[in-house]
Amino acid sequence: MKKFAPIFIIVATIAIIGYFDSASFAEKEEAITSTPLPVEETASAAASNEDSDKQSPKIPTLETRLVDRTEEDGYIIEVYREYEIYKDEKGNIIDTVATDNYQYLRYKE
Repeated sequence: MKKFAPIFIIVATIAIIGYFDSASFAEKEEAITSTPLPVEETASAAASNEDSDKQSPKIPTLETRLVDRTEEDGYIIEVYREYEIYKDEKGNIIDTVATDNYQYLRYKE
């Protein structure tokens, strides 16, 4: 019985994985996820999307800048800080916000 249990568990695991990986399961999953929404919900979702397009915040780009450089025990230590850069459609910088993320680079002189 001790030798049979591990083999049974392995076979059962392979069978379960095979079922979830099969085409019939994918068809069932597609049928569940692609059910149409009622008209009321699609109308409210479209209205909320239009409102969010007007007021959508810009996604910032992240930039790392050198903040400090010190020398200790024959090593140079550079401290970099991450900034969120907000730009408009033309590429002009609107706002720069410092984050709490720092990176330290230490190398020998």
